[in-house]
Amino acid sequence: MSQENNPIINHIMSHKSIRRFKQGAKIPETHIEIILRAGQQASTSCSGQMYSFIRISPNIREQVFSACGKQNFVVEASEFFILCVDKYRLDRLVEKAGGPPRQWPLASLVIGVMDLGLAAQNIALAAEALGYGIVFCGSCADHAGELIDLLGLPKKVLPITGLAIGVPEEKPPVRPRIPLGAVYHKDHYHVPSEKELDQWIEQMGSALTKEGYYQKYAGREVGYTWKDHLVRKFGGKWLERVEKTRKDILEKQGFL
Repeated sequence: MSQENNPIINHIMSHKSIRRFKQGAKIPETHIEIILRAGQQASTSCSGQMYSFIRISPNIREQVFSACGKQNFVVEASEFFILCVDKYRLDRLVEKAGGPPRQWPLASLVIGVMDLGLAAQNIALAAEALGYGIVFCGSCADHAGELIDLLGLPKKVLPITGLAIGVPEEKPPVRPRIPLGAVYHKDHYHVPSEKELDQWIEQMGSALTKEGYYQKYAGREVGYTWKDHLVRKFGGKWLERVEKTRKDILEKQGFL
């Protein structure tokens, strides 16, 4: 597939998560502002901008590190943010504008997550365009209860992910994805065949095994593959625990 030397397309296609950062490297405040303003320029439903970006300063980084599963990049990266869905601010603005805020928790959650996801991707692209590496930290949502208390988040503010930004200390390859044909449908949904499913599992597994991805980043035994990962993450107790945790947090923050 030709990318026609388009710098934006090339930039998107070269993305990879960075989990090892040069410690002590500083990001200029001008770059921080550019990165966050890029997030704000993402599309947003009805101009609601239902998100907040919480920059975590060094004095509480260790607490966030402990609360979010003790992943080293939380403390090693130059900057770490907690990205949140924020209906609290939107409700206050609606009240200020003269209209009572309506409480549609599930609709608000869907709109908020969409708004935040678009903004988060813009933030990541902007950071990479300035020469930095990034990695999202999904475990922040797993430990949202601790973050809500630690960061003083009011009702209707929900931590969704963390984002580490810094100077890369590694040069990993671009990570594989399942073929475009697996996610691209025309007019009607294509139900994959057993053969196609096997091919996609093999393709992903071979590429990640070649890198030693799960041994390098997750401490897994040699032989552990994407197939094992699928079963452990989405077919085992991990998702069951995530479901319960998410439900409890959504209730606590007023989204259920």
